[in-house]
Amino acid sequence: MGKIDPKLFVHCSYIGTTGYNNHTRSFLRALSNLIDIKVRNFTVCSWEGMNDEPHNNEPYLDSLDKKLLNKQTLFASATNHDKFVTHDFYKKYPNEFDHNVDLVLSELNHHYYFDHYPNIKIAFIVWETTKYPDRLFENFKNFDQIWVASTWQKDCLMEQGMPEDMVKVIPEAVDNSIFKPKIITLPEYDDKRFKFVVFGRWDYRKSTKEIIEAFLEEFDRDEPVDLVLSIDNLFANDDFDSTEERLKHYNLIDYRIKIKHFPTREDYIKYLQKGHVFLSCARSEGWNLPLIEAMACGTPSIYSNCSGQLEFAKGKGLPVKIKNKIPAVGGEYSTYSQSELPGEFYQPDYEDLKKVMRDAYKNYDKHKKTALKESKLIIDEFTWENAAKKAYKELVNFINVPQPNRTHISFDCGPKVETKGVKKEKYKIDFINSKNNKVIFSSNIKNNMWTKCNKEYFIPWTIKINDEVIHKLDLKDKRVKISLESKSMGDTLAWTPQVVKFQKKHKCKLAISTFHNEWFEGLEDYKNIEFLKPGDSYTCYAHYKIGWFKTDEKWDEGKYHPIQPNTIPLIKTASDILGIDYEEINYGINFKPKKRPIKGKYICIGPQATSGLKEWPYEKWRELVNMLSTKGYKIVSLTLKGFTGENIINKVNLSNDEVFNYLYHADLFIGLGSGLSWANWALNKHTIMINGFSVNKHEFSKNITKIQNLNDCNGCWNDKNFVFDAGDWDWCPVHQGTNKQHICQKSITPKKVYKEIKQYIF
Repeated sequence: MGKIDPKLFVHCSYIGTTGYNNHTRSFLRALSNLIDIKVRNFTVCSWEGMNDEPHNNEPYLDSLDKKLLNKQTLFASATNHDKFVTHDFYKKYPNEFDHNVDLVLSELNHHYYFDHYPNIKIAFIVWETTKYPDRLFENFKNFDQIWVASTWQKDCLMEQGMPEDMVKVIPEAVDNSIFKPKIITLPEYDDKRFKFVVFGRWDYRKSTKEIIEAFLEEFDRDEPVDLVLSIDNLFANDDFDSTEERLKHYNLIDYRIKIKHFPTREDYIKYLQKGHVFLSCARSEGWNLPLIEAMACGTPSIYSNCSGQLEFAKGKGLPVKIKNKIPAVGGEYSTYSQSELPGEFYQPDYEDLKKVMRDAYKNYDKHKKTALKESKLIIDEFTWENAAKKAYKELVNFINVPQPNRTHISFDCGPKVETKGVKKEKYKIDFINSKNNKVIFSSNIKNNMWTKCNKEYFIPWTIKINDEVIHKLDLKDKRVKISLESKSMGDTLAWTPQVVKFQKKHKCKLAISTFHNEWFEGLEDYKNIEFLKPGDSYTCYAHYKIGWFKTDEKWDEGKYHPIQPNTIPLIKTASDILGIDYEEINYGINFKPKKRPIKGKYICIGPQATSGLKEWPYEKWRELVNMLSTKGYKIVSLTLKGFTGENIINKVNLSNDEVFNYLYHADLFIGLGSGLSWANWALNKHTIMINGFSVNKHEFSKNITKIQNLNDCNGCWNDKNFVFDAGDWDWCPVHQGTNKQHICQKSITPKKVYKEIKQYIF
């Protein structure tokens, strides 16, 4: 059988005048000399007059461009973009091209635009941070191969979990027929002043504001030096409509700053060729189109020494030092929202930037000679013909070399196996507990299907396909996420220390999300754990959730919990889900004691809880308070709703830090089976707990005196036959609606509590 030539159907933003559009057309024109190509355009825009009808007669489209465009082109309004994030709209533009490969050449959202027919699918992506958004990364699984522009991008993808053989580096290029050294005249540049030129957009990632600040700080106003800015950003997440407004807002107005709004492509080329120094200092770049075009023009170029631009710039130009990595930031004056920017940026050394700028100005003739030599290296190596040849080689190899069927295995709240391939093969999938070699679940699937075992707690999995072991769960050095699903103070304080033990056991790269990260961040015992906010994306090898999980109003033993959770100590709920030995661990909380809030000796009480079952009658509290007051103690009531009475200092709606401070300095805490008792435990303080609804040691066992009345009804919380209903304040599974309702708490007398207190404190 002879070699099959690829036929490529490309989904991309082909129509438009942006750098991305120009790059796309240049790449596909070159590739079309090697293989048959048709293009479906899906430019997302809000340009006046644009609609979803074909626009094949744009003035910048030549005859080849028009030939490549399939009749189905699409323009979508940016404001109505969401409705196009489906595949339905393609029905309006059916494909009329017989092909065997789909290429999605894209930016952030475009990977959602592809058809589900059985062709080879390749995604070509340029991204700027060390991590791809989860929604984008997960969509990569729909593709057979991922193309990226730089080795740096490939390394980032592999670090996130993409198999190495799936990622191919196809460097972008520069049009060397246009971008090359050329002596030109440009009247506005012929004023004998030195020109630093900046092309890009006003954006945090681009360090735009910092570049301007560095220029103004380094060069005196009497020096003949200008800063030419073409940095309009119509998509910035700020309240400004222009560069002038942003400069005014940040107090950066200066006569040496020359603003160029939306230059034509011809003017842009002239500015690069005529300008003295191209200036860039981004916190990260996927490629950096203006930089390579400036270098091709033989213009001395300043850039930050990091990320994707090093594919062509390394060892050339005038690099700026990097201080460190920082979290990627979106939001204010950024093109992206914060949620779209996971991973890290690189923080340039802006003091070094000033030194490099000064050197470029002072020693311009030397740097110009070097730049002209480097220009030849750029335009010889990074041509669109070379990019097309490399892409062609990858396509031919993929089509003509037998490709193994691909299996993707993940452990996101249970083991999942996905199969991908062009062959019509069948698979028997076995999910096995390695500890006892027991088959937990089996399933039969075909290619391009998935199956999952519904055991979401930790099990040391072995995965077999057609009776062959293909994977064993191994968390060492892997990215693992643990999510605490409860907002409760008690649950959070009880469960979070268990993740430390889990991380130490498996030596994994662990991230945890809680609703109270501030209690643990910064503590020595949590130094190897990354803290996420609930809802933060985090692509990982395995993900486990800790919480109270029900199915059909029953505790779900077997899916979310290995053991019915109400029958075991609260802490053990976490250790069982995580598959670690049960141990009461308390690493404390990130709290620094402040000044003693009350002079003299005092006792804190916590008379309120989240359920009527947990509460102790207020009249009994008041009786106990009067007993304690006779011993010279002030009584501080910590509540959300308020609890008044004689001899009570009522503290309502305190911050967590204030609550911790009162507990820390108190001589004793008396509470219920609620969060305040757990807070006191976390502070390593003794707790008198009035609690008849749970069995002994259900909560914690250290620093506690638990008071129960075993002669009456007790321990219903832990009865396997009952499922606590948090929405029912009056819940009492044995006596609800009778005079014995909540008898487990009501039968405990103030005298009994006082007796225990006396033994401990008096």
